[in-house]
Formats: sequence, structure tokens, C-alpha cells
Amino acid sequence: MTPSARRSVPRRRQVSARELALQVLHDAESRGAYADRLLETRLRGSTLPARDAALVTTLVMGALRHRALLDHHIESFMGARRDGFAGLPLWIRTALRLGAYQMLVLSRIPVSAAVTESVELAKRYGHPGTAGLVNAVLRRLAAGERAALPDRDRDPAAYLAIATSHPRWLVDRWLSRYGAAEAERLLAADNEEPAVTVRPNRVRLKSASLEAALRAEGHGAAPGPNGGPVYRVEGGYVPSRSPLFRRGLLWLQDEAESVVSLLVNPRAGSRVLDLCAAPGGKAAAMAAQASPGGLVVALERHTSRARALNENLRDRLRLPCVAVVCGDGLRPPLRGPFDAVLVDAPCSGLGTLRRRADARWRKAEAIVAEMAALQRALLAASADCLRSGGIMVYSVCSFEPEETDATVKEFLDTHTDFLQEDARPYLPPAFRGADEAMRAFPHTHGTDGVFAVRLRRV
Repeated sequence: MTPSARRSVPRRRQVSARELALQVLHDAESRGAYADRLLETRLRGSTLPARDAALVTTLVMGALRHRALLDHHIESFMGARRDGFAGLPLWIRTALRLGAYQMLVLSRIPVSAAVTESVELAKRYGHPGTAGLVNAVLRRLAAGERAALPDRDRDPAAYLAIATSHPRWLVDRWLSRYGAAEAERLLAADNEEPAVTVRPNRVRLKSASLEAALRAEGHGAAPGPNGGPVYRVEGGYVPSRSPLFRRGLLWLQDEAESVVSLLVNPRAGSRVLDLCAAPGGKAAAMAAQASPGGLVVALERHTSRARALNENLRDRLRLPCVAVVCGDGLRPPLRGPFDAVLVDAPCSGLGTLRRRADARWRKAEAIVAEMAALQRALLAASADCLRSGGIMVYSVCSFEPEETDATVKEFLDTHTDFLQEDARPYLPPAFRGADEAMRAFPHTHGTDGVFAVRLRRV
């Protein structure tokens, strides 16, 4: 039986946490799919206990976050094998990474369990020869053998690229901008497992009720540590299994992302345009703020995403004042004027590498300039949708200068009827910085990296 044939067998039975993690990692790399979306789908259909489901997430995201470090150590033990680590079948490379991650990073897993379980996976998805290789490599790691890292003083970028598992171009970029100490803090923060944070659907549930409702599901909850309108959930929370989530009483949202809608600050009865609305968290928050009597138009370019957006906002969350429109934000098919416009623009996503662990291995440096050009075009296209005196909020989950300050400056230079307002009066104190913009960072706020400004049409 070939490995591909074997793969279909386990999917018909309940698999262990480690085997499910192996399948998700393999399919994400072989299909080019995003691991977080695969995780959501596979865990929704799994009957694993909550603790094991949380372990699956930890294994998948941890192996992706630390991939360069894991590969560095594994490759050093491959000996004279003709094709090296890269020549192994993907199933076996993935089994090795999972085993190495449990030993090198995830210290709470017994070493013997990490080796034994990885070898068993290699037997199931490979053959005795590859299982023997996995056993030999992991036994050396279990004995404490490690490959030498690049010299930190001679080549700090090479050292950090492996030690913190980031692409070299990104390490060089952040070292140049932030200096060695802060860049290392930022790189290290990208490898921390992010907290699960949820936002209550205020149209249907009061915040005071949320903590008790989550406790009833077996999960502790506490307000966001930076003062944002979210709750941090503990206890292996899997949203797709939560009755609260399925009934639309809450949605997932990072704490820094949740603050962006506070900058828009729509009043009851306001007309608001969300120019790039999917997946819909900010549109949902603004719909609650604009209720009753308001209207939030959620624009999404792709038909399938617009359909999913409508199902989320209208069917699951049951928000009364939302209209989903399928259309291109570069040519908004809408008549204004709106009281407020949110341009939560597509971006490099370099502020979300903790949460989207595989994104760091998919992106090249050119994406920063490509996204900056698109962001400038979206800002220009949305300007005419706003009434005189109205508010435009521009936000991205990035802190790269081309996508943040440079984009805003170019827009203001070419649109003299707009002025930047101070965002700080609308922000919780923890997010107030030295200038008028909102700037959140993984290593200072424990959130995604987010930039946002508030612009008024005068």
C-alpha cells in the first residue's frame, strides 16, 4: 500500500492529536492551504476532547513557527543521505518536525512519548526504512545532541533567522529598523502562542453575561489585558464546538484588531462603509455601534467570501443593520455619501505571524511594496464615498513603513480635503502612543501588529 493510500485510511477513524496534527501540516504544505483554516475544519469534525484539540493546535502552529530551527537540527543528523532532509517524503519530514518540536520547544511533552509517537506515525505513513530514520534522528535529539547555530556576534541576522525561525529578508529588515535588542524581542514574540480572544455580540448579549456563559461551557474568561472590548478565553477553546459561537453570541477577534472599530466610532443611525469587510469582525462591531437605525455596508470583492460574510453577519450573528455587497473596493459600486468609511486594507500581514504561523514561509519581501500600491489605490477610491465632515479610518495588520506612515502621507499630500485627527482619545490607554496613530505590536501589547489612523474630510 502506498503512503497516499494509507492516508485515506486514518480519515475514516478517530485519530490521535498527533496524527491529526501530522495530517493538517502535511495538507497545508502539499496543497498550499492555510493551516489555521484547515485546523478549524478538521477540529470541527473531530471528537477529540478539548485538551487534545488544544494540543493539535499547539503542535501545528508550533511546528510552523519554529520550522527553520527544527529543520536546522534535523538536517545536521541526516548524515550522508543522498537527498538529505529535503529529499524525504513530506509525511516523514513532517513527522520529524513534530517530534523535534516536542523535544526542542514544547518541554511539557515527555521525550519518550515524542519519539515513540513520531516513529509510529512514520510507520503508518511511510515504511520501515523511513520509520528507522525517524527513530535514529529523534534518538539523537533525545540524547541532547544539537547542531551549532551561526555565530551571534559575527552574523546576528543569520543567527536570528534560525534561532527565531524567520526568513532572512524579514530579519534584515527589522534589524535595520529596530536595532538588535528590539528586533529580537519582536521576533521572539512572533513565536508565542497567541491568546484566544472573543468579542461579545452586543446586539444579543451583554458583556456581563459572557464570562458566566463561557464558564458554563468550561472555559475561564477575563477582559482583554489592554482594555480592548474583548475577552481572553482559556481552557482549550475550540470556537466551532462552542454553542455560544455557533449561536452567534460572540466572534473571534484579536484585541488590537477590536480597537479599530472604536476609531470609526459610528453613532446610532450612522451610515458606514466597510470597504474590505471579510471576514466581518469589524463590520459586526460597527453594526452594533450603529444600531438602532444605522446601516453598515460590508463590501467584499470575491463572491465566495461575500457569501460567507453574509452567512456570518446575517445568519449567524443576526445583525439587523448590515448589508453585504459583492464588489471591488477599487471601484465601489455604491452611492454615498457615508458618515464613515473603514478601509481595513489588504496588507503584507507581517503583524499577524504569531497567529498565521505559516505566512512567514509564504511571503517574499516584494509583497510589502505590492500591498502599499494597492492600499494607496483603495484609499483614493474610497475618498469620494465619504460626506464632508465624515470620518475615514485606515488600518492594516502590519507595521512596515511603506504600508503605514508612507501610505497615509501620500494620501494626505494628494487629498488636501482630508486631515489626520488624533486617534488617542478613542483608544484604551494601553494603545495610546507618542503620536496620533494607533500602533500595536506583538512584543509590547501581546496582540497582532496593527496600525490605524483616523482621517476627517473637511
